[in-house]
Amino acid sequence: MKNITDLYFDWFYQAWQEYCPGDLIEEGLLPSQIADRFVEDNQKNLVKYSKNFDENNFEALNQFMKLSESELLILKYFLKLVSLKIN
Repeated sequence: MKNITDLYFDWFYQAWQEYCPGDLIEEGLLPSQIADRFVEDNQKNLVKYSKNFDENNFEALNQFMKLSESELLILKYFLKLVSLKIN
């Protein structure tokens, strides 16, 4: 049986894919607007999953967030390198 963290991420990635964030970016929405809309539209599920998380799940999510932040910083650095090459 999957743990709650796996269930959350399975739900999240499916919901996120169906949300079509790339289309929203093309429509001119900012990342913060996309996130706000997603949270608003999925509030019930987010609350439902959050009620089932314990301290271990919380720590796993916290570690995942740190890794995601690191990946974002690497991507920003790489984009700067590409920009230097293009310009």
